[in-house]
Amino acid sequence: MENNNGNNAPFKAEDVNWEELAGIGILKDELEMSGELETLLSGKKTKVMSLSLVLLGVDVVMDATLQLIRKDGEPLMEILGVKPVA
Repeated sequence: MENNNGNNAPFKAEDVNWEELAGIGILKDELEMSGELETLLSGKKTKVMSLSLVLLGVDVVMDATLQLIRKDGEPLMEILGVKPVA
């Protein structure tokens, strides 16, 4: 597997606001360790992962996929919750 440093990726790691994402509980280092950072930077959805987020002061634990999309030309993290299997 080649590492192009994002040359063919629609997103560059340095264009993502990692400080803001860390504030809600999404950490670049964890995405890198899980192997999902390259998936995100390529514009694809990650595999389902367990997230512990702080949204508007509320702790939220959920399973979700993540995907970077563009909004007004800027990268935006889309969090797509997954329904638990009953």
